[in-house]
Amino acid sequence: MHIIEHTFVSLLADVASQSGFSEIRGSYLGLHWSLHEAPKLEKQVLQWIEDGIPAVLDLVPPPLHRLVVASLVDANMLRLLRQLLLFSYKASVTHDQNTTTEALNAFDRVNRAAQEFGNNLARVSPVLLDSARRHCQSVLSRVREYRIIPSHGPGAVTTSKEKWMHRYSSIEYLYPYSDWYCLYANRDHAESWSDAADVEHITARLVAVPKDSRGPRLICVHPSEAIWIQQGLRRELERAISLQRYSMGPWPKNHIHFDDQSVNGKIALLSSKSRRYATLDMKEASDRISESLVQVLFGRKYKWFGCCRAQKYVVDKQLNFQPLDDNIYSYAPMGNATTFPVQSVVFWAICVASLQRQGFRQPGAVFVFGDDLEVPTACVEGVINDLESFGLVVNRNKSFWRSHFRESCGVDAFKGVNVTPVRWKTDFNAEHLTGLQALSDIAMRLRIAGYDRASSTAYAHLRYALWSQHGKEVFFTNNSDHGGIAEYTPFACDAFRDAFWHTGLHWFANRVWRLKFKDHKVNDCDWNHILESVLSLERAGSGEIPVRFVSRRTRLDRGWTMVQ
Repeated sequence: MHIIEHTFVSLLADVASQSGFSEIRGSYLGLHWSLHEAPKLEKQVLQWIEDGIPAVLDLVPPPLHRLVVASLVDANMLRLLRQLLLFSYKASVTHDQNTTTEALNAFDRVNRAAQEFGNNLARVSPVLLDSARRHCQSVLSRVREYRIIPSHGPGAVTTSKEKWMHRYSSIEYLYPYSDWYCLYANRDHAESWSDAADVEHITARLVAVPKDSRGPRLICVHPSEAIWIQQGLRRELERAISLQRYSMGPWPKNHIHFDDQSVNGKIALLSSKSRRYATLDMKEASDRISESLVQVLFGRKYKWFGCCRAQKYVVDKQLNFQPLDDNIYSYAPMGNATTFPVQSVVFWAICVASLQRQGFRQPGAVFVFGDDLEVPTACVEGVINDLESFGLVVNRNKSFWRSHFRESCGVDAFKGVNVTPVRWKTDFNAEHLTGLQALSDIAMRLRIAGYDRASSTAYAHLRYALWSQHGKEVFFTNNSDHGGIAEYTPFACDAFRDAFWHTGLHWFANRVWRLKFKDHKVNDCDWNHILESVLSLERAGSGEIPVRFVSRRTRLDRGWTMVQ
């Protein structure tokens, strides 16, 4: 059996003990069930709760009958049930060709749906469209497109980050390479790309990366020249959204978030009891936002964001798939650095316009984090209809407003109780160092949640793997924020067993193992690296030279954390 299976068997014993339903103990139905069938059953249970109907027990394995019936009304029982049903489905799975082909076909269908909506944009309510456009352009009026500070991102690119390979005409028109792609007045740097080929269209490469048991995640990897400008535009748009406004009318500050999910999570938790806000999940969010729609909403500012988006895509050769059309009709699928803030402001503007159309007294009562939206429950059905009139699709299986269940930004809540499960987020055996760190985090969260048997099983595998593969011992700590590889314990006596006196801080500390990334060697005349280092200093206002490159190669390094 895999480590995930051993942990799940122990988890069954924990749930049986806490629920009082002894038939659950030992009722393991196999890895396939926990990966594929259990998540489907969880969605069905939530649908029964949302619709307020009794459970259809023919769809439920017999050992879970009593737990399912109890979970429809009891928040603690629902927490235990969802812990079983959702523990495994986030596991990193290598998908077969059929599953990958289905995902590629779905991407192709959604891309053509964005084209169809763009051709029929005139059918959208002109009043609603004009209101959404005014909200978008009010925000964009604060964007200073000529004051962006470009940079490379941490993700993959199709061309080298160390040397410019292509000169794209759409970018050159607005952001000349002589001004934005080389060190000021540096002839050597300019000559290093002076013979770069001129290209009319920006082409992205569609690749599949592991996501969870349902299928792979598809990402359009862009060339480094496009990402260079996109990162600057992303930060500038996020800055404009976060500015304070002192005039009347809705404004996205404190309603659109990029790094802090806690606001939406708290609202979901409170609304699971008060039912004041509904939580909406957008299906294939970025892929369905048509380029034509963004052009209309952004107006004259669109050209700055459109100049660096990919207009065409090619499928990675390893995927063995030929699309019917290689044009990208959405504004930007995942892989474009501006996707997150652009989709956030588009969703916010449409929702605010919908609330105004419905005459809601607080039209700015909309909270957005990526594709997770929170809107007043009183207007939710009208908001859904208006969103879908823009070619978007609300995932009704993950949107809640009729019952006391809410789900948003990693917080699942029922009747004011947090019922978020601990999910397995690594491969089945946690074989690599990053997997061992993920296993340490999973075991800690299981222990904090009260699943002691499952936590002990995971820690036993962690200790064995770390000793057999690296000859290292796992130390105890009672600090839940240790961020490394260690065994968490809530008891101070266990933590002090491995503690030492830190002479510098005059405090007791615990040893932990941390993952250290091996540095990437930079060429002596790597002008692109020097350029980005200079721009990083300007962004951060720091006197230290930052290191951009993060290697995927890791090694264990000694670390410590404070005893709580």
